[in-house]
Amino acid sequence: MMTHTQLKQLITEAVLLLALGIALVVGGYFVSSDNANKRMQSLYQTRFEPVMKSASYEKVNSKALNGFPEIKGVYIGYNSTGDAEGYVIDLTVKSLYGKDLSMLVALDYESTRISGLALEPNDDENAFYISQSDMKKISDKLIGKQIPIAFVKEEKKDDKKSDKIIVPGLNDGIYYAQRLYDDRSRYIDYVEMEVKDGIITKVNWDAFSTDKTNQDRSEAALKGAYVVNGLDWATQSYNICHALLECQDPDRLAMKSDGTTDIVKGVTCDIRPFIELTMECIANSRANYDKEKYMIGLNMILLHLFQKDAADLEYLNDDGHIVFSFEKNPEIYTIYNDDNVAVGYMGVMEIEAKIRGITLPNTGDGTNTQTGNNDDNTGTGVIEYDGTEDGLSSGSSTDDQIFTESLDDLPMTEMASFIEPLSDRYDQTRTVVKACNTCYKFLKEYLNWKVT
Repeated sequence: MMTHTQLKQLITEAVLLLALGIALVVGGYFVSSDNANKRMQSLYQTRFEPVMKSASYEKVNSKALNGFPEIKGVYIGYNSTGDAEGYVIDLTVKSLYGKDLSMLVALDYESTRISGLALEPNDDENAFYISQSDMKKISDKLIGKQIPIAFVKEEKKDDKKSDKIIVPGLNDGIYYAQRLYDDRSRYIDYVEMEVKDGIITKVNWDAFSTDKTNQDRSEAALKGAYVVNGLDWATQSYNICHALLECQDPDRLAMKSDGTTDIVKGVTCDIRPFIELTMECIANSRANYDKEKYMIGLNMILLHLFQKDAADLEYLNDDGHIVFSFEKNPEIYTIYNDDNVAVGYMGVMEIEAKIRGITLPNTGDGTNTQTGNNDDNTGTGVIEYDGTEDGLSSGSSTDDQIFTESLDDLPMTEMASFIEPLSDRYDQTRTVVKACNTCYKFLKEYLNWKVT
């Protein structure tokens, strides 16, 4: 039988063993945790070194990130004494034509000036390409600048007779694009654009009916057979076309999320078809894909589906338009993500290239051409408009010049720095600036900045 002394000794030994076991477990945990933290810090230092060299990094966890799906991570860098040096923001933003640009932006902790920029690897077929040499030139313009950033001026035509802002990369010719499906009134929208000396000189937005006996939308509107709120549709179409001729860039027409604009006088209708088709015409112009080539491409799509062209199918109207809605063939033009959710659509140039098995490679200025041939049978990508809410207003001059009052949903009065876009690389410069301004909008909410 165990004596009281023996029982007491046994309990003491058990307690000591339990304490030793707990100490070993806790010690092992801290050693393991410390090793994991060292490995994580090593990964951070390797990844963030191109934009900001710090002794350690801490990931930011904030509810403010919920409003910024573009941002994949925000990190604060600390020096060897534990003082914060700056922010590193990992994000992916959309270019003007829907391509994805992944990059790291480093900002000084106190001044939030840009201290580093670096492209992140992105093997996705929808990735936006910027060469290392172009990125170096863009970085030279931006590093040291206070965010947010706007352009002090846009590229202008070197012609004393014209001081219009121009969209870079346009080739002269007649360009055309039409929607590949009809609307609820059975109309198919189209835009025809003329470019001379790199400037958009004519543009027409109208729609033809899938019932070839009906009038075009503008004619029906003038006769009262097609009614919208406000002025008649034909007048609104003229007004928005005139506004584009003034500003040249559809990004400046400030389309809102509901498809309307508040800054073009007399226009209350949905301008989304006009904006999307105008952007397609611009992409076609940059690729020298003129109206004749467009019609050939559209005919090829019909041949691909039905083994007959528009004439054989009797889809041509008296004006030479191909009157057919691909509404029942969405797989032809729709782009889906991995979850089979539609994220955009391809234009005729991209669809033709896909059918032919031709890749439209990036030319270095954000556009594609119909040359080259490899296994990556992709086109210029998703047509996805990224406009601002209030970007324009009319001036008081006789020319009624339209000018930008906002960029990336930030008023020009809030801009801290101004740069000139890189010559012949407007899309690349614009997309990097968009990334920097996205960082500003996040920090503005995260730090609860009061902007006056």
